[in-house]
Amino acid sequence: MNGAIRGLTAAAAVLLLAAPAWAQETGRAHEVRTGETLWELASRYLADPFRWPEIFELNVRVIEDPHWIYPGEMLRMPGTDAESARRAGARAEARAADPAARAGREGARERSPTDQEADARRSFGESGQFPEGSVFRADPSAPSYGQLSIAETEPSAVVSVSDFYSAPILADRASFMMSGTTHRVVAEAHPSIRLPRAARLNDEVVLYLTGTEAEVGDYLKAVQWGRSMGEAGHVLRTVGAVQVTRTFQSPDSVRAVVVRIFGDYRVGDPVVLAEEYTIVPGVEPEPESNGVVGTVLGFTEDQVLLGTGERLFIDIGSADGVQVGDVFAVFSADEPAAETAFVEDRLTTVRVIHVSETTATARVTQVRDAGMRPGVSVRRIERMPG
Repeated sequence: MNGAIRGLTAAAAVLLLAAPAWAQETGRAHEVRTGETLWELASRYLADPFRWPEIFELNVRVIEDPHWIYPGEMLRMPGTDAESARRAGARAEARAADPAARAGREGARERSPTDQEADARRSFGESGQFPEGSVFRADPSAPSYGQLSIAETEPSAVVSVSDFYSAPILADRASFMMSGTTHRVVAEAHPSIRLPRAARLNDEVVLYLTGTEAEVGDYLKAVQWGRSMGEAGHVLRTVGAVQVTRTFQSPDSVRAVVVRIFGDYRVGDPVVLAEEYTIVPGVEPEPESNGVVGTVLGFTEDQVLLGTGERLFIDIGSADGVQVGDVFAVFSADEPAAETAFVEDRLTTVRVIHVSETTATARVTQVRDAGMRPGVSVRRIERMPG
């Protein structure tokens, strides 16, 4: 047995001897298993998930796209520390010899730490995206699975994609049926880091479904229960939206990618199938003089209205003809009847962003009195066509 294999366990030695000659050169080879990613392999073999490019560089003949590795592929792992140091030194020498890179570094040294921090924040935090070239950025040549339908590519729509999918709803906690649960985040942090098991934008997650079948391209929402509103039900908040990217032989397990984050989305959170986003850009609601009337049930949190953007619930829904995109005026409790109140006397204007059979969720778009409370009347003043 050669020196590279000496000292390995019997099982590891058998695996290595079965591997191609190029894998035996470093003394480490890995057969990809279902659910693994380069991020995970870098955590396991290199104790640093951010070193995944080193594995990719060693396996360009096997891995066509670092976004995807497949079960059964035999990957070469980086070898000794000396070899890793040699590779790092070679990359450093190449960067030093590059005039453009050297000029960029010299220019960066002349800029203040505040400027550099602002650049980093723009590249990572504020954009909500990973930098260009990252394994977590989508490949423009790869299948999109209909991602444009959930991306905000149509800003002229009366209800944005984010408002539609993030809308909280009222539901009966005892009878509401979930579609499944979030089992794990595929690209979790190295165990020694001990970060919370939270899902972030572009993460892959494994979902366990219960009594629900999902296909590639389907959307689901990750949800959490909020406060009770008595007989009206419990608030069900949306914390994330995911799109199914892979199904398995077992119908109760799928893999999905996180395409929207609205809150603290964590492992164990239940998921429900998402409704289809059907808002047509450019279609506006039409004025209505004798619209349907209802009552404000309450807000997402136990509070009075604070300003625009707040979400509230009203006690009428699709059974009453309410549609997503409808506009309602909210009137003072001093008004004798919402049916006859003047629109000019409204306290607040809201737009419906989600509808169930008996209730609707609306987003505050205009505030004339910030002290509005639950129990006041509403009347539809603009109705979506159809």
